Amino acid sequence: MRDTCLSALILSDGLPGHVNQSRGLVRWLGERFEVQSTEAALALRAKPLARWLAPAFANGDGGLRAFRAFHRSELPTTAPDLIVSAGGNTASANVLLARHWRCANVFLGSKRRVDASGFTAHMTLEPTGEANNIVMNIAPSPLLPAGMAAAGQRFAAEHGLDGEMLWLMACGGNGAGIAYRAADWRRLGAWMNDIAARYGIRWLVSTSRRTGAAAEAALRDALAPASVAYAVWWHTRQERLLGAMMGAAQRLFVTTDSMAMICECIASGKAVALVTGGRGQPNQRYRDALAKFERLGACQAASMDAPYELRPLTPPPPETLMAPALDELAAKIASR
Repeated sequence: MRDTCLSALILSDGLPGHVNQSRGLVRWLGERFEVQSTEAALALRAKPLARWLAPAFANGDGGLRAFRAFHRSELPTTAPDLIVSAGGNTASANVLLARHWRCANVFLGSKRRVDASGFTAHMTLEPTGEANNIVMNIAPSPLLPAGMAAAGQRFAAEHGLDGEMLWLMACGGNGAGIAYRAADWRRLGAWMNDIAARYGIRWLVSTSRRTGAAAEAALRDALAPASVAYAVWWHTRQERLLGAMMGAAQRLFVTTDSMAMICECIASGKAVALVTGGRGQPNQRYRDALAKFERLGACQAASMDAPYELRPLTPPPPETLMAPALDELAAKIASR
């Protein structure tokens, strides 16, 4: 099907974790179609009202008029062949525009109250039991292992880290049912110091938008300067270096509160550890997804409450993990 041309429109709610999944899916579809993609930023009008009413129009027979009543966006002048989006605020818009343009549409993740019958495919990490559901082994990431490796080499050279044993810690924050206190971040820092001393490594550290300034300060104070090779403190200086740091690191560690970061780490093809230690726990579907990653050999579990034991891990290539869902999706799109 590689000779089939496909114009794809990505609807973006502005959240990197959502739009990056859409970009990743479109990138992977480029292995099966000749894809040209554009993006349209999306905003809700009168958010509480739109979140309540827009799904009703999407589940009915609403089209462009309903879209414009609830959403603001600069749309393309020509109809796409495919609409792709992630994030609940884009679900209704995805259906309304696909109905207007009579094109295929794909939605990733939780669709709130929008009926799955409005999508050509609803892609999730765990089965929903609905007819249009396609189950993925991992969520798509726009990062390619080869691109990460090249960016990692440049990063290491620029910062004088060539030849060092570097491990990455990617930090999320409160979310997915997990909450952290300052004491949890100090515990994480002490755990990382112990790992650095025992295994002779230094850390690349990246916090994120959700980490929070107070959490960053607690982690930063707990980390021994000698344990850290380079750190991105998001609330001090917003450096978008996570992909390059993944490429430079030999092993990747990520907190379990961020499914987007977990899947980006797994998409690197490197050994990944999922770090637990916050308060509370995700819902059952989220926990099932994490358990599936482990069963597939894509990652290992680690806890900041126990000494880390280095174990060998040879994860399957990310393209192998994504292939079954992409084949099913490509067949659905081609059959329209």
